[in-house]
Amino acid sequence: MKSRQSYSAFRTAFAAAAAFTLSTTASAPAVADKAEDFFKGRTVTVVVGFGPGGGYANYCRQITQFLTEHTPGKPNFICQYMPGGGGVKAANYLANVAPRDGSVLSMISDYAALAQLLSPQKVKYDIRQFKWVGVMVPANPVMMVRKGAKAQTFVDIYKNEMVVGLVGMLAQDGINTRLINSVLGTKMKLVAGYNATAKIALAMETGEVDASLSSWVSWKTRAQTQLKSGSFIPMFQIGFKKAWDLPNLPLIRDYARNEDDRALLDLGAGSAPFGRSLSVPPGYPPHLLAALRKAFNATVKDTAFLDAAKARNIEIDPSPGEELEPIVTKIMSTSPALVQRFREAAGIK
Repeated sequence: MKSRQSYSAFRTAFAAAAAFTLSTTASAPAVADKAEDFFKGRTVTVVVGFGPGGGYANYCRQITQFLTEHTPGKPNFICQYMPGGGGVKAANYLANVAPRDGSVLSMISDYAALAQLLSPQKVKYDIRQFKWVGVMVPANPVMMVRKGAKAQTFVDIYKNEMVVGLVGMLAQDGINTRLINSVLGTKMKLVAGYNATAKIALAMETGEVDASLSSWVSWKTRAQTQLKSGSFIPMFQIGFKKAWDLPNLPLIRDYARNEDDRALLDLGAGSAPFGRSLSVPPGYPPHLLAALRKAFNATVKDTAFLDAAKARNIEIDPSPGEELEPIVTKIMSTSPALVQRFREAAGIK
């Protein structure tokens, strides 16, 4: 498996800011036996913060199909979709309602940390209490525009209005589009209320909206036909480095007029390392998390898993879940002054 290393520098920079220790409990036979006793004959639910037709759903189905074989006790994993609020509804449920016995896992929004940082009064979770099993792939958000819209390139939206469909105002698409409008002076009209990126793509095809901001790895999975035909056109990407297969598509941070603006745009890009990742909710039993991390690492190296992902056009570029913990720490320690400037720029009250 060939790693793209698109985010290696970003992950290293954050890792240097907060030391972490890899869990070693999975090596103890007694712990492994306890995990097997729990998982044997059990159905484990993976709560996904978005609808069944989008990129998160595709990755959930991919990992759950193969994780069983590598998990002690070989439990049955199923996906449960809970769209709403750009992933906030599911994260709130996982933090406050979901069983804490180990029978529930999570695929929360890649923007969950920033949503809490920017609008703490609207969330009912503490992202620092979640733990990550593993990252299947990091993800640069990409603005995709339909052919025929008045704006076809980034410079066009300085002078022509572009209607952008949103999953939610507190999702990465809602926060980043408002941020870009404010910082760079673009003319994007935002329409929220779609509970899955697939529904926005359909609205693009009918002309109901002009564009959608969603993960590039998701676009490649669910919009192959539109991309190949040219009916969907990539406009710009958000991240710290360009996606390996979008070397000529501009990064939004490169349009910043000064370092203060770039700092705001970079905070908005903080979702990229989280990509499509499997996590556990607060209070999850540590010995079960250790077993799942070991199972995840084995699964993403499994030839059958990789062959199935290739057949489905699902990109895999994995990294350990532990690497996200210092990133969460770094995001949540952002200075109050920068957070306030970000809120004002993104129109978050």
